[in-house]
Amino acid sequence: MTEIGHLRAALGAADTDRIVYDLTGIESRYRELGDELPGVRVRFAMKACPVDEVLTGFADLGAGFDAASPGEIRQALRTGAEPERVHYGNTVKSDRDIATAYRLGITTYATDSAEDVRAIARHAPGSRVFCRVSTSGEGAVWGLTGKYGSDDPVAVLDLARSLGLVPAGLSLHVGSQQMTESGWRDGLAAVTGVVRTLLRRGIRPDHVNLGGGLPASGHPGLTPPTGEIFAAIRSGMRQLREAAGGDLDFVVEPGRFLVADHGVVRAEVARLTVRREAWLYLTCGRFNGLYEGDRLPYRLEFPTHPAGPTVPAIVAGPSCDSDDVLAGGVPVPVPAGLASGDPVWIHTAGAYATSYTTAGFNGFAPLPCHTVRAERVRPIDVHDWPAIGSLESIAYTKGGLSEGPEALRSRAQPETSFVLDTGDRVGGYLLALPYPEFRYPDLHRPEESAVRSSNLHLHDIVIDPGLRGRGWGKRLVRHLTETARSLSYRRISLVSVDGTAGFWSSRGFRPHPQVPLPGAYGPDAVYMSHELR
Repeated sequence: MTEIGHLRAALGAADTDRIVYDLTGIESRYRELGDELPGVRVRFAMKACPVDEVLTGFADLGAGFDAASPGEIRQALRTGAEPERVHYGNTVKSDRDIATAYRLGITTYATDSAEDVRAIARHAPGSRVFCRVSTSGEGAVWGLTGKYGSDDPVAVLDLARSLGLVPAGLSLHVGSQQMTESGWRDGLAAVTGVVRTLLRRGIRPDHVNLGGGLPASGHPGLTPPTGEIFAAIRSGMRQLREAAGGDLDFVVEPGRFLVADHGVVRAEVARLTVRREAWLYLTCGRFNGLYEGDRLPYRLEFPTHPAGPTVPAIVAGPSCDSDDVLAGGVPVPVPAGLASGDPVWIHTAGAYATSYTTAGFNGFAPLPCHTVRAERVRPIDVHDWPAIGSLESIAYTKGGLSEGPEALRSRAQPETSFVLDTGDRVGGYLLALPYPEFRYPDLHRPEESAVRSSNLHLHDIVIDPGLRGRGWGKRLVRHLTETARSLSYRRISLVSVDGTAGFWSSRGFRPHPQVPLPGAYGPDAVYMSHELR
């Protein structure tokens, strides 16, 4: 199934209102960002989509998080992201919130005022701070000026240095849904001037935070020059590095760009009426998922009316509030034969749909959230073994660790062995079987009989080379861990090979160097285990 296909299938199968996020599409957009801005660290702006499955997907890919409150910090840390990959990106924060963030391990803070700097020095001593620079916001749908940004970032960072903080960098925000490359060019030029002034004051920033503002591309009539925008950002980065003498890192805080085009609201027609003009009322509006609909037009798809006559209608939500109108009240063509209950798919609705929503205005509840993937983890089928054997051979033959198909099959306990199904092929596998603690399979012979044990041995995990770096190893291990707990195993053991002990340590596995291993596992093999609590 294609990336579009699995999302449309989920929408077509739904019979109640919801928002559906395409995790495969979101992660593809993340890789696109990495291709456009290589080497730039990503800190996802959590406010755009505080959905656990989305956040965990970003963490699996190595992203960090831009958090605006202790609540967001806690949610970010629950994904498994280390505190070093989370910064407190809100310049507005109370003493209590700073102290809480510091207790949670956060040591990097945004700032834009002397008062905030003094509070950080008092409640998060020795932390790193970056100062947000004021920008005009011109060219953006939301300029985001006034509330944030310092007109004298040099003085702010000078004060931070004097109070024992690390004046680590600068940040900017060119406005949300920035539609022009000039917005980026002008903002980065201003930051370049600040870097030069800082250097003259003896302050050497180690990074510049490029902020958010990267636009979604799926709103009708709002097609951004994405290629030109990235070119302007790369040019600005080169100028900044030149100004800094070449040693400068970069961070970016995308939100909308990563999720908007990969979230679709499934709603229904409440009524198509005519009062002086046609009005189309939907079961979802600005107060339960489409808050930005006053400024952003959405593409509406009516799957049960693919063709036929249309009528221009003003589109509005279901509440009794007159502000609950979409697209600024500008009529859009809709099928003339719409009836109450007909489904409507509202595209490019993935940004802020779950965060900009009321608790139940007029009794209309927030949208339930669902996530889908093109890929799936499933039990091994008999027809999968040729592909598993091929992946195993590619992974291990060169190092002399390949076992052969008979041995592989003998290590596959049906309940605890899986493949990664990409829709058109097997993209990876995991084999696990019950095995006595501190013992391990003999690579030179198949298993002769099943073993009863409270210890589950993860014998092998392989991801197709073309799919590596996408977090699938972590997801397969997470799936195994959840399965092992459900089956009441006490621990998971494994033998790390080819120098992978560091990866397994980061997943909670503890080495047992006292366990001797045969040479067949290779010179860097280590027996490890993870207790299941």
